Amino acid sequence: MFHTLKSHAKAHKALIAAVMVSLLLHTLFFSEFSFTLPDMGDDHQSLNVKLVQAPAPASVSKTVEKIAPKPKPAKTEAASTENTEPVDSIDTSREDEIDFPAIDDTDIPPPPVKPEPVKQSDVPVPTEPSISEHAAAVATPQYLETEFEVFQGGSKSAVGNARITFNIDKSGSYSIKSTIEAQGITALFFQNLVQESQGSVTENGLKPSYYSYRYGNKKSQIANFHWDDGTLTMRTEKGEKTEKLEIGTQDLLSFMYQFMFTPPLESNAINVTNGKTLRNYNYRFEGEEIIYSKFGALNTIHLIKANANNEEKTELWLATDYKNLPIKIRKTEKNGSVIEQVITQIITTPELSSSKQDAIW
Repeated sequence: MFHTLKSHAKAHKALIAAVMVSLLLHTLFFSEFSFTLPDMGDDHQSLNVKLVQAPAPASVSKTVEKIAPKPKPAKTEAASTENTEPVDSIDTSREDEIDFPAIDDTDIPPPPVKPEPVKQSDVPVPTEPSISEHAAAVATPQYLETEFEVFQGGSKSAVGNARITFNIDKSGSYSIKSTIEAQGITALFFQNLVQESQGSVTENGLKPSYYSYRYGNKKSQIANFHWDDGTLTMRTEKGEKTEKLEIGTQDLLSFMYQFMFTPPLESNAINVTNGKTLRNYNYRFEGEEIIYSKFGALNTIHLIKANANNEEKTELWLATDYKNLPIKIRKTEKNGSVIEQVITQIITTPELSSSKQDAIW
């Protein structure tokens, strides 16, 4: 038992020694390697940071202007070695050595320019050619074929169709033929009307030598122009008569195409024969109109030819863009009946006769 107590005492001493050594080691470790953060204190200041645009150099004006650099003085070799200054001591007052920001000319609006008043005398006055000047500037075609719809009275439906051919041959002779054909029920009551005019083309326009008017087998009227002796012979079923032939006399067909050669407003009186009678007609200018047809919209001048008592009259609408070509014709008879023809087609090439083709001028 004594031996046991002795062993316990030794063990107890060893334990105490181990604890003391452990305490000593811990004390040395914390005293050698311990560290603490510096005390910032309660009076620290916060740092506020924000981006601002760098101010322009003092030598640059607040108003942006295009700066012309001063001419640089010629550099000498001695100056490049003796007058060399440190980089930190750049003289910013010398504009020719400062890298100014580039100025874009497009960003600077040009100063407003006050327009100078325009004098009335400096403004060109547009002039439009007269009707006669416009027609004279266009060459007369050698061949023309025009097709029409025919209306009677105030009817909106066509009662027939018409075709007029105009031709000038190489010898300078002309021929005009007009054929009006009834259609539908109207054909039962009306026969074809055929007119022909022949003559020559002179510097004064058309000079007819022959004219005929035939209405079916019932009516025939013929006129012969004898320019050499100045007489006009007219023949119908009832007989023949002669009248004095005045210069410029026309027939019913040549009258309508005469305005393609002479201005329609140069005169207001003309002698016209229908193969039965010779009368002096006055025609007057009614104005300018636009005629809407199957051929299109046409600018026209409106003329009216009438006898003294206005019992019968012929109205013409001449297309100013087509050499004063008659494109609408209205005939009023003594009994008050009205026959009207309105253009549907213009053909200028004989090979394409009676076919679809726009006018070629």
